[in-house]
Amino acid sequence: MSKKHETDLLVIGSGPGGYAAAFRAADLGRDVLLVDRDSELGGVCLNRGCIPSKALLHISKIMEEVSDASEFGVTYTKPQVDINSIRAHKEKIVSQLNSGIDQLAKARKVKTMQATAVFKSNREIIAKTETEDIVISFNK
Repeated sequence: MSKKHETDLLVIGSGPGGYAAAFRAADLGRDVLLVDRDSELGGVCLNRGCIPSKALLHISKIMEEVSDASEFGVTYTKPQVDINSIRAHKEKIVSQLNSGIDQLAKARKVKTMQATAVFKSNREIIAKTETEDIVISFNK
């Protein structure tokens, strides 16, 4: 037997569009549940896409600018790349942004759930977590 949960407004996906919609609805007084398959809020953009890529691109841009400085009479030795430190830097940026979104959700009393959403009807989903299925009814 599945558990049951009710909410006024359900948002599926915690990417930039999802969390913005959830936060705005909460600001307008709605009872909001934000469901995402990942444990961290932010969606693909923050966790695996845009933000990690931009962090790495920033490092490569710095390396390129330094190598171009020889045109101005400034030369550097060949850089030594510590991939573990670069990865840690990228993960720190992502973690800080995850934490910020999480804090904004808590401040607005947006409930969050890690689950995969499967529509049961136009007013219900089945939220499949690692351990159980939860039927969620919603108005919007």
